[in-house]
Amino acid sequence: MNIRRLLAIQIIFILVLSMAFNIVIVSNNVYAATYTQSKKTGIEAFPESYKKYLNKLKELHPNWSFTAFNTGMTWKEFISKETESHLRNTVHNSSDVAWKDSCGKVASGYACASDQIVAYFADPRNFMTESGVFQFLEMSYNSSIHTKQGVQSILKGSFMENDAVISGGESEVDVKAKMDGSHIIVTPQTKNEDVAKTLGIGKYKVTDSKGKAVSNTANAATGYIFTNTAYNTSYTMIVLADVNGDGEIKATDYAKIKNYIMGETTLTNTQKSAADVNGDGEIKATDYARIKNYIMNSTPITVKQKTKTETKTMSYADIIIQAAKESGISPYSIAIKIFQEVGRKGSNSVTGKYPGYEGYYNFFNYGAYDGGNAIENGLKYAKEKGWNSPYISIIEGAKLMADSYISVGQNTAYFYKFDVIDEGKNGTFWHQYMTNVQDPSSQAKTLYNTYVTNNLLDLSLNFVIPVFNDMPDVCGMPSGINANDANSYYIKGTGVNLRKNPTTSAESIGTLTNNEIVSVLNLNEANADGYTWAKIRRANGVEGYVANKYLVKCK
Repeated sequence: MNIRRLLAIQIIFILVLSMAFNIVIVSNNVYAATYTQSKKTGIEAFPESYKKYLNKLKELHPNWSFTAFNTGMTWKEFISKETESHLRNTVHNSSDVAWKDSCGKVASGYACASDQIVAYFADPRNFMTESGVFQFLEMSYNSSIHTKQGVQSILKGSFMENDAVISGGESEVDVKAKMDGSHIIVTPQTKNEDVAKTLGIGKYKVTDSKGKAVSNTANAATGYIFTNTAYNTSYTMIVLADVNGDGEIKATDYAKIKNYIMGETTLTNTQKSAADVNGDGEIKATDYARIKNYIMNSTPITVKQKTKTETKTMSYADIIIQAAKESGISPYSIAIKIFQEVGRKGSNSVTGKYPGYEGYYNFFNYGAYDGGNAIENGLKYAKEKGWNSPYISIIEGAKLMADSYISVGQNTAYFYKFDVIDEGKNGTFWHQYMTNVQDPSSQAKTLYNTYVTNNLLDLSLNFVIPVFNDMPDVCGMPSGINANDANSYYIKGTGVNLRKNPTTSAESIGTLTNNEIVSVLNLNEANADGYTWAKIRRANGVEGYVANKYLVKCK
């Protein structure tokens, strides 16, 4: 299969942590990575150490195909570049001690990854299981596979299960005048004719408090009476900050408010309305301070008008399908990535209500760097981009990601994490979307479960798997438990529960990881429910029981 064709049509979204966007140049060396050009195709193009796993997967799923991607580099070169800066790969702080390395500061809750654990997660052969292989899945939007119903099943129970407001709603705008019951609230230095124009009144007259006519071109003043002569309805005009009602804003106005607050004078109801410059229903020091700033610094005193426009909504499922159409990315991957970024319950990045960034959304956490406030960093980026609705944020974010990664061939979960692609633009190793070394395998599990749930496993799927030169033998992941100890075994299986007691009905006290090294305290502790149970200890010291059929020695 031609790589150009692959690069042009395929991509997969990767689930990442908020720190995922710390992309740095880590190497000046460039390694050419190209598909193997030979007469061998499919599984036959892979080294022998791959074939035994791929043949088994082919037996399970005859419609699946596998494409070898020859990186053109040795395994030693690859791991050396990936580990020359430990900040490039991270693990959770709660991980096995053998997974962690002492290094500089990383995001809270994480630690730098050790060379050994990077090598484990980078070795494709460790993930040739039915679910693990999905980190190599080559995916693009396919309308015959990716349906709205499938997206809805992924979104069910999340903050994106229902509709999103994509336009309309209520907002505040500055106006020269607005109706407020039997009053008209006016901004300072506004002519009577501009009040009428703002309110849309054609026939009117204005009189002062004594009934004397006031010119239409004169400034409005507190206490003036505005009459809509077409309907013979009258309103008392209140100019904010014009407490004295003389049409001017000056020191005597804020002095009157100050004296009122101190109990040295009284105000009429009309004067009180003018004195409430902030419009919060109270008269206090901030009101006369606003007047003082207006006089001394020309700081505007505004009248806010709430306006409503027709509210339009769209289901998140439809938005994500549209994003898939415009970006060429699988909608399932788009949905899954959003959950990794902001969680199934959502975060402040997607509420549109974060202080200072109201009305802006960042579903993919672009620009949400760890330095400072990650949420604010991301929303600042969204504001600069004009992402002022969930629709725009999802559509444009998906297109941006496609442009950033598909164009350089990083079209699988693995290639997002481990940049072994060189299309003559950026070189290898530096364009890595996340630092979490486990992310591709986590993404694989979620993608696999999505395909299982939607009965998609029997479709024709292609997996692009990297191959390195001089690869070592395959064994288990590193652990604080000595793998050479006679009592050490590897867990073989996914989703294996560690039980509190030796029975399938006992409480689960953890989930064991495939290839995790454990110390067996008693291989034949008990027999129950058709299983022989072993008592084991994990590297973190937790003890429990597991069916010993899941325990094997490293070979």
